[in-house]
Amino acid sequence: MTTSQKIIYAQSSDIRSRTYLEYRRDMKKKAIAELEFLPFLQEVLSERHEDGATEVHKHGGDALLWFGRSARNVTQAPDYRAEFGSGESQLYEFQYTEEVDSLASIDFKLSKVGKKPRNQPRIAHTDREFFYVIKPENKFAFVSPQWIMDNGKIGSVPAWGSRDAYRVPKEDFLAQCIDGGSEMGGIIQVVDDKNLLLEFQHEFLEMENQKFSRQLQRVVDEESIIRIVPRTMDGFYRVCYLLDKIHKMPDAPGVWLVYLLSFFQSDMRSIDFARLIYSLDFLYFKSPDFKDNEIRAVNSLLDNAIAYIHARINNDGSVAADPKDAPFEETRQMLFSVNLLEDIIQDAVVNFKVDRHLTNKIFQMIPDAGRTAEYIRNAENRS
Repeated sequence: MTTSQKIIYAQSSDIRSRTYLEYRRDMKKKAIAELEFLPFLQEVLSERHEDGATEVHKHGGDALLWFGRSARNVTQAPDYRAEFGSGESQLYEFQYTEEVDSLASIDFKLSKVGKKPRNQPRIAHTDREFFYVIKPENKFAFVSPQWIMDNGKIGSVPAWGSRDAYRVPKEDFLAQCIDGGSEMGGIIQVVDDKNLLLEFQHEFLEMENQKFSRQLQRVVDEESIIRIVPRTMDGFYRVCYLLDKIHKMPDAPGVWLVYLLSFFQSDMRSIDFARLIYSLDFLYFKSPDFKDNEIRAVNSLLDNAIAYIHARINNDGSVAADPKDAPFEETRQMLFSVNLLEDIIQDAVVNFKVDRHLTNKIFQMIPDAGRTAEYIRNAENRS
């Protein structure tokens, strides 16, 4: 499957060497915040608007997907669209910063602030505002593109690869900010907790990379790997892993995907489950399209996987399957599986019209992300 140039650009614009899973993890960081802050934005806008009737929805190419398998999901459209009772609508760009003390300015991409007609000065967008969150200070601000143009200067941003941006002096911007109160503080805590889960689960893949690094170096016969369907779960996973690392795909990924269903066991260990879901993710996103039986296979495996996870969530926030295994590492493996499953479900609903509920928030399969994050923090402190 040929990768769109827009996807290549999106994947490599910040970190040139990112894999597809690393790209999706990085895209999810902002998506976590966008989805958690949506209800707060709606509440604030309802208070600001005279008739109080406001509905806010995700908007743009990533309205439903925080990553893209096709070019249509990579756009420059604002993050939210607000519909007011008066029939008016407004777009909102969401930005936030994790650090403010070391900053001299608050920066905005040129294209987000205005459009530039050929051979003419840049013109500020009039259909949107910026909703900006200063996380360390529990504050937020609404500023218009015109205000940014009036109060900022175009300059080079080293953190953005020395690209030009509108740079507003920090003191001028902070003067526009409003305290978000305890409600906003609670949202920031959820965002921090979910980002901890995101980084924690990704370490499973880093551990797997260390385990298979030598085996990867010995891969010489790519054609035989591509054509032979492995007969065991362990062999299936190893082949999918190696193909992924050498940027190859099976001759018939849909056939492999249907065959993968036979490896699921309701009492399988969490590490085997994580490897099965990794294989599912690899084959799913390598398939440009699916036949009806292949979609049914995906759906069936999703049903089994969701039931498997829900049956293993403990009251202390850990997620465990086998009393013989360490709950801490099992929790990491299960979060890894949840992370991939939510991506597959969302893509299947959007691109293949699978009859499932959309993911409204990241890690929504985990009943209490805060409790799970606290379990991880406590376990790390004890080690």
